[in-house]
Amino acid sequence: MTRISTFSQGQALLTQMLRNQEYMRTEQTRVATGKNGDDLKAIARESSVLLSSRTVSARTDSFIRANKELANRLELQNTALGGIAEIADELRNDLIKTVNLNSGVGLVANMTNHMERLIGLLDTTLNGNFLFSGTRTDTSPINISTTTELLALTTTADAFDNNAVKQTQRLDENRVLEHGVLASDVALPLLDSIRRIQQFENGTLPSGAGAFGPAGSFTDPLAPNQVDFLVSEFSGAVNGISTARSAEQLNGLNISALEKQIERQQEEINFLDIFVSQIENVDIAEAVTNMKAGETALTASMQVIGRLGRLSLLDFI
Repeated sequence: MTRISTFSQGQALLTQMLRNQEYMRTEQTRVATGKNGDDLKAIARESSVLLSSRTVSARTDSFIRANKELANRLELQNTALGGIAEIADELRNDLIKTVNLNSGVGLVANMTNHMERLIGLLDTTLNGNFLFSGTRTDTSPINISTTTELLALTTTADAFDNNAVKQTQRLDENRVLEHGVLASDVALPLLDSIRRIQQFENGTLPSGAGAFGPAGSFTDPLAPNQVDFLVSEFSGAVNGISTARSAEQLNGLNISALEKQIERQQEEINFLDIFVSQIENVDIAEAVTNMKAGETALTASMQVIGRLGRLSLLDFI
């Protein structure tokens, strides 16, 4: 005689139905969230790769944020350096104009204006930190503000309070960029030219200018020795221009290198995002198909259990 059913068969059918329910729940979750699972257990075989990718992505992202902040600093620094170079160029033009017009009227007033503008540029700050102070970012790189203070110095170099350590920043795991510019490096020749002209005006012969005495206020018309002195100062003005422009050009190269670095790092982030998404994210079409298949299997399981519960020996007698 054929056996109608047994307890073990009923349990097997019930277990299969529960499996189908769990499968259905999993696929519904994948479709709803777009993810392969709620935690790493769902992607256990690729979890180590996923964690490594996330770590690299987070580290690269931190470098990008720091490098973008540095880019803002370099842009501000570039503006200041361009301004310093312009002041040096104006000083040279002032010398040429004064000699050509044979008149010292307004020359010293221009020097005072150049000095004040130069001090303002050297005192440029970003987020409260001085750009041209080396690593002494909490200290102004220049300690004078008036012509009197400038003339009271033993040497022009005494006007600068920056230290000799240029700032650097790590761009990635393997590259460090020296980006700092020191006030004394970029502005000493220009400030020295301004000081020498003011010394002469104040009645003091600058170092190496003994042949151009006597010193004194620039007149209208200029005295022959005054003309000779101003002509001799052209080289100092040209040196001021060259020094400032060289610093500006180097800063520009750093800006270009930094832009390329950020671009490469962003490409790396984009690649890692795609790589991680391939591990974490589901193929929606596949997940929907699996969910439909699971729904069909669950319905079939429930129908079989329902029919089994309605069986009676009377059906076979």
